[in-house]
Amino acid sequence: MNKVAITGATGFVGRYIVRELLKEGYSVFALVRSVGKLKGLFSGKVEGVEVDFSREESLKRAFEKVKPDYLIHLIGILTEDRKRNITFYRVHYLFSKNLYEVAKGYGIKKVVHMSSLGTHKDAPSEYHKTKYMAEEFLKTSGLRYTIIRPSIILGPEQKLFSDMWKITKFLPVVALPSGGGYLFQPVDVRDVACAFVNALKREDSDGKTYELCGSDRVSFKELLEDIFSKWNRKVLLIPSPKIFMYLAGKVAEHIFSPPPFSSDQILMMWKDNVCGLDPEVESQGVRKLCQKDPIPYRESLEWSLENFKV
Repeated sequence: MNKVAITGATGFVGRYIVRELLKEGYSVFALVRSVGKLKGLFSGKVEGVEVDFSREESLKRAFEKVKPDYLIHLIGILTEDRKRNITFYRVHYLFSKNLYEVAKGYGIKKVVHMSSLGTHKDAPSEYHKTKYMAEEFLKTSGLRYTIIRPSIILGPEQKLFSDMWKITKFLPVVALPSGGGYLFQPVDVRDVACAFVNALKREDSDGKTYELCGSDRVSFKELLEDIFSKWNRKVLLIPSPKIFMYLAGKVAEHIFSPPPFSSDQILMMWKDNVCGLDPEVESQGVRKLCQKDPIPYRESLEWSLENFKV
């Protein structure tokens, strides 16, 4: 039975990928900061191995214990918490660098790496810059790899749903950067899980970067309207200049830890978050890796919100 070591197993996307791996017959080992997070998940079918991703010795002990055949790396953050030293550079780049340097010495057959749509050498946000740095290090590591770049991922655990539910419950007003015209191409979390697991098996995915998108391009405003319509909640959507939102994010970063949104998240909107804008990567990731069409946007959003829990 092939062994897969996975980081981020207890997160939103990680849970679906782990379930898909188990369904496919893999033996799964979760590299986690605390094994306590695994309790209640996966019915005891996943073994947890505690790891400090900042320490090479800790990673080596984990690899010596597990001796994995494959590695899936999902860890990432959307906002920094500098008071706790949780930064994009440390989490996205240094943790990935440490992990891949150690993995290279343990005969890993292949790595599947979680990046993000919009990642590019010219991206203005630290989020995307550090994602790009991790991608580039992996490419030069000597490891077999596939890189996955999803657009916004739909599923019941999507943080946007819980944030919007909490915010608009008490104050039914949301500010929209530049009027909310920024485009997403939402992809279903079940398609993301399919793509990751199939990338492990498909040799033709070696050395490639895949974008993952769903069926429809949807503006941020349209996405929020669809969410609030499903909840039967009347919310006032107010267009706000991007510079105002950027400055508001700067203020929030000084008041809250972590902030509800950040200035860097506004910088992430440097171009639409849709597939096909980067000619150097594979744009039809779901079709090419899963050999099927993506789950339609309406179907995915309906399923996500029906199963969303406050």
